[in-house]
Amino acid sequence: MTLGTGPDDPRGWVRAAYSVLDVIDRTGPHHKLPTLAQISAASGVSRSTARRACHELARLGLVYRVPGHGYYPRTRT
Repeated sequence: MTLGTGPDDPRGWVRAAYSVLDVIDRTGPHHKLPTLAQISAASGVSRSTARRACHELARLGLVYRVPGHGYYPRTRT
């Protein structure tokens, strides 16, 4: 699976998405993901751009959202 052209893609949402994927790789599939504010700060993008990154990851089936609680990695079966 490839998002954009990779982690060096100039689009902010792609960089933020790879940042989220890196967190999943480091912490494992059972930990809550950082907040949108934390993702935006770590990636140097706006919160709305971080939201788009999470939305795209959810569309690809890699994460899911619990309203009011944030995003979580989807475990692979």
